Amino acid sequence: MRWFLFGLIISGIAIGVPIAYSKFSKPKYILSSLPYSYQEIERKYREEVISQINEKLEGKGVSSEVKDILEKLKNNLGREENNKLVERLNSLLQDDEIKSISSKLVIRWEPDERKVKIGKEIFENLCMTCHGRAGDSFNITPEGLKTDIGYPIYARDFTGKYHREGKVVFKFASDYFGEFASDEDLKKIIKEGLAGTPMPGFTYLSDEEINSLLEYIKSLNPRWKFASPQPKNYPVPPTDLLSEERIERGRRQFMTVCIACHRNIESGEEPLEQPLAWYKFDKKGNIITQDGSPSFQMIKARWFGKEPLRRGKPEYIFATIRDGIAGTTMTPWRHLGDETIWDLVSYILYIEKKGAASK
Repeated sequence: MRWFLFGLIISGIAIGVPIAYSKFSKPKYILSSLPYSYQEIERKYREEVISQINEKLEGKGVSSEVKDILEKLKNNLGREENNKLVERLNSLLQDDEIKSISSKLVIRWEPDERKVKIGKEIFENLCMTCHGRAGDSFNITPEGLKTDIGYPIYARDFTGKYHREGKVVFKFASDYFGEFASDEDLKKIIKEGLAGTPMPGFTYLSDEEINSLLEYIKSLNPRWKFASPQPKNYPVPPTDLLSEERIERGRRQFMTVCIACHRNIESGEEPLEQPLAWYKFDKKGNIITQDGSPSFQMIKARWFGKEPLRRGKPEYIFATIRDGIAGTTMTPWRHLGDETIWDLVSYILYIEKKGAASK
């Protein structure tokens, strides 16, 4: 009898403690109070594209079938039904301009629920502290995140909730004027990390684990389904990259086009602070406003020689100058031409080496 009562007590504890914890304990990671609807985001996206198509059809006689298809495409449909409707729409209209618009409604990817589940577990173990419980950059570190030189920094928002246009933008992987990024470029960042920030490189994750993590991240915004981002092109550096001639040409070019934001580094001038495309938010996740307008996150232009380059390989620096940094005031400079960009890369690497030697 004594052992029977002892067993009952142990069983009661085993069952009761988890129930009491789930009912009465506060969650460790709070969620942003800013509302977010996955279904509403997809619906709005669809309506925006349909509106663009209707503008092109204005004044033209269209069949009732076309009108019916456009109405159906406003709904959050599954991949097969959706893509058949888009295909039928294009066959009825035979209009290349409208076809280029309707291509935005083609579903190119849908989340694999098995991978999403695995990816979510990895995210909660490795990423949630900085990127937030919901992946919206609402981090759980009360002191906030900072760069190596102590400047405030925000983790990436995978939902688009805090972006001024609701976009999911990756600074070093997205097209400057677009959103999202290729799996290939995101894998590089996950594996290599971003130097000078709290984002480490997760070299120990297997390809399968990274694929699952990406599957979860992409599941956080429905517009990923319609996206087809292309991988970045990273050129091979020239053999004379660090020659004195290139460094000097790069210095002159830097003093012409880069000095406006990055200032005169060799004279010890501090770079300018610039706004980002993401809103600031308070400790509850509400967007901070000033005089009735939303406040934007701020960041200094890169302080070459004082802090590590986020992506410091020569080909990465080249791509950053050529393509710009999405979500920032660092615009693309591809019009300078490859040779001039390599000159700038040469000078930046010289400054980085000089700065490292003086520490």
